[in-house]
Amino acid sequence: MKKISSFYIFRGFIGTCGSQEVFLGFAPAKILHKLSFADIFNEDTGEGYQRPRNKSHSLDFKKYIKTKGSSTIPLTFNLRKEFHHAWRIEKGKNGSATLYLDQNTRCLAQVDCQHRLGELQDENISLAFMSFIGLDLRGEMAQFVIINSKAKGLLSSLTDYHESNLINDLAVEAPHLYIARRLNEDPESPWFKLIRYGGETTSGLKRRTSFRMMQKAIHRLFSQTKGANLGEIDGMYTIIKNYWKAVEMVFPQEWNDHRHHLITKGVGLHSLTRLLADIVVSGRCTSGSVEEFKNQLSALAERVNWSSKGPFSYAGGQKGVQEVYAVLKEALRF
Repeated sequence: MKKISSFYIFRGFIGTCGSQEVFLGFAPAKILHKLSFADIFNEDTGEGYQRPRNKSHSLDFKKYIKTKGSSTIPLTFNLRKEFHHAWRIEKGKNGSATLYLDQNTRCLAQVDCQHRLGELQDENISLAFMSFIGLDLRGEMAQFVIINSKAKGLLSSLTDYHESNLINDLAVEAPHLYIARRLNEDPESPWFKLIRYGGETTSGLKRRTSFRMMQKAIHRLFSQTKGANLGEIDGMYTIIKNYWKAVEMVFPQEWNDHRHHLITKGVGLHSLTRLLADIVVSGRCTSGSVEEFKNQLSALAERVNWSSKGPFSYAGGQKGVQEVYAVLKEALRF
């Protein structure tokens, strides 16, 4: 790596990785840190796509990479199209290539390396790196999901959210993701902005459940109601939204005081969603209106205690959900 005028110059190679053309090279960690950025997903604005960096993970890697005998797989970047003015590649013979990067522009998007690189701003350690060349944001995000979908510590809700952005016709191909997202993004939904996608948010303390948990509950609902005529996808959404509006009306204190009640936590979300399937399949609620669901659920108000210190405090996992679900069914005499 050389520095000429306002550009850093990296000697390396160009080849294909799968079906994508990539540049392979080596550079000091502090230079890669200086020229790159992590596109952190902000739940409030919808911008970005990566999880927030875990500083302790970065410090652990910094300590490791400075020890004798250490190494790591190549850091993965993308040369962003929108920064095309700040980079260029000159191809040589036999796959050799030269990469020029403007020393004053962060044009390398960190696809898979933000935790490793995060605390190396002052380190001159040489690291191997690979960079995709000019992927658009959708393609870059797809690579991130493929690389990280099974990564330890990566919130599954974040990869679920990205998957929902990558599917062309979400309502048709993944209706459970479509409805889960709509519940969180519809101002008329009782779950509006209460579902965590796994990014940064200024309203994080208000979030009640995760996107992964919500979409799984809805996926099971579809399995339980298979064969029942729930209408088109928008009609299904309205039924689910109205049901949760009724739940909120029957248990207003419990819904609002989510820190001390289990109604919007996993055990409440899953057991109440299973109860919705029973109500729909049994035909007890024909119109799917809020009022009709409220009338169906009103008997629970005096019979169910959602307190985190109450009878459901022991409930955990699928076994706990099943036990709470049985209590709800009994209360409504199913």
